[in-house]
Amino acid sequence: MKTKWVAMMLATGALAFSGAALAGGDATAGAKKAEVCLDCHEPAEDFAGQKADDIAAKIKSWVSGKTKHAKKVALSDADIADIAAFFASGK
Repeated sequence: MKTKWVAMMLATGALAFSGAALAGGDATAGAKKAEVCLDCHEPAEDFAGQKADDIAAKIKSWVSGKTKHAKKVALSDADIADIAAFFASGK
């Protein structure tokens, strides 16, 4: 029982520290691509503590028109992953 608990805790910790990797994005590339987002969003306030996958889902919802937003920008899946990785990195 203790072995299963330890394995589960290690796996959970690994996932927690790999949020940017899960979205497959490049935070460095995302920094440049996110400039348009920074006109309205303060990452420390709007995305603090969120995982890259969650941020990517929000961006995809906006790009697809499901969520209303002040700006309309065409972004590829790679762009979205990079921007999400940037915001999730907390930089």
